[in-house]
Amino acid sequence: MQSFEKITDVIKKSCEEIEKRVLKKKIDSNNAAEVIKNVVETFFGQLRESGYSVYLDEFLEKEHIRKSKKCIDIAKESLDSFKESNANLKNITKTHTIEIENIVENNKEINIPEFKNRIEAFQSDLMEELHRANELIRTLENEIEELQKQSNIDPLTKLYNRKALEVDAKELLKHSNERNLNIAALMIDADDFKKVNDTFGHLAGDKVLILLAKLFKYSIREYDRAYRYGGEEFFIIFNRADRDAAQKVAERIMKTVRENKLIYKGKIIRITLSMGLTSHQKGDTLESLIERADAAVYQAKNEGKNRLVVR
Repeated sequence: MQSFEKITDVIKKSCEEIEKRVLKKKIDSNNAAEVIKNVVETFFGQLRESGYSVYLDEFLEKEHIRKSKKCIDIAKESLDSFKESNANLKNITKTHTIEIENIVENNKEINIPEFKNRIEAFQSDLMEELHRANELIRTLENEIEELQKQSNIDPLTKLYNRKALEVDAKELLKHSNERNLNIAALMIDADDFKKVNDTFGHLAGDKVLILLAKLFKYSIREYDRAYRYGGEEFFIIFNRADRDAAQKVAERIMKTVRENKLIYKGKIIRITLSMGLTSHQKGDTLESLIERADAAVYQAKNEGKNRLVVR
């Protein structure tokens, strides 16, 4: 009963907070999306204040993964069932064709040419259906592949997510350790991002993250990859690039972000980045790469932010 009372209290406080915001016109009541966003964020904020370890970003990410996995499982199950039916249909067609041909050959009273023509027509129609079925299978396979890709995408920024990073890094590091290929890793942290959320609201913060993601994608090569590591942290893997080459790109990203601004409801929002760059060393794992890059970001923060540290 205590837990129920606690949740009831959270809901009550959330409603009171939303009412205050509306009365103070901190929420544009004509913008339904903003109202809903604020209600959800307020509720999750009250949950955290009441001792529940629940975060909206984590909740959305888990829901996204769960729904994506469910869609993929259903699609795979349907596809397996369809493939089995298709195989059975082929076997039935083949068996009946052989039996009919035997009947025709052994029975002289049947008009063989006409009967064969009818059978051939039936067979032609049946094979056409099988062809359409095969086309459907290929379409379903492509849709499943797309679903799998979507499960690796961060829903807000459309960058690859942490799950994709783990899969990609495992493969890249395997090749790098075997063939001594160059890889560089860049950890990025948006400076004072909490201040942006507190000053302009979480919707503005989301727009900042989306803008950063676009700038990252425009700045890297097609065979490099950018990931949303978590919150306002990002991670970029430079494939077959040494530290000097990666450093030039990192500096270009930093300069581009400095020179860009976001205008939100008539207000200008500027952001800077703290970056940590490291290059692949023999025997590296994803954990060791992240550890060095993260330590470099920590150093950049301590030295005043808005800078790149190379380790």
